[in-house]
Amino acid sequence: MFESRFICICGLPGIGSVGKVAADYLATALECSTIIPFFSRSFPPQVMVSQGLAELMHAELMCPREKKNMLILSGDAQPLDVIGMYELAGNILHAVKEQGVTDVITLAAYVGETNEKIQGTATDLDSATALCKCKIPLLRSGAIGGLNGLLAGLAPLYDLRGFCLLATSSGADPVDIRAATNLLGALKDLLHLDIDISLMEPAIEELEEVAAYEVDMNYR
Repeated sequence: MFESRFICICGLPGIGSVGKVAADYLATALECSTIIPFFSRSFPPQVMVSQGLAELMHAELMCPREKKNMLILSGDAQPLDVIGMYELAGNILHAVKEQGVTDVITLAAYVGETNEKIQGTATDLDSATALCKCKIPLLRSGAIGGLNGLLAGLAPLYDLRGFCLLATSSGADPVDIRAATNLLGALKDLLHLDIDISLMEPAIEELEEVAAYEVDMNYR
């Protein structure tokens, strides 16, 4: 399904920080380095401070050290207004298109009644059918808000295939490690990634500490 494709995996803050946690873990596991930062006037008006250093909120496009057909996008926050979301999504998709990306896979949370741990959606029928063949159930109805929805939905306007994988979450936890781990498991199988997702468990306490300072997002 993704053989000979150039993939960008996107995970930004949202419900349970599910997409961001999965993307950040993947970026660490694959030893990624930043190639393009993205800034927006629509990000929350504050800076992030770590070990005494202050830095503007931003998203970053990262490249794995060894995998040449993959990029990963993560970020500190999502824009606080709709216009800012569309502008940033357009800037990101334009940039990944120039890098040679063919497929955008966003990561998000699903809150609702379902027996599935993971569901997926795609922007064309053939891709949706391919997800089913890879044993990823399709999300049959609903809406995916924020950049995790827009980046997938706008992808065809840039001649890219768009996908979104959603992990079921209660929506009650500021950081849902279990849902993020389920996303990583789905990505590992789908893309044949050589990563150890069992290492997620020791990170729970650290991630919960970070979540205490996380920005309250209006868009999920």
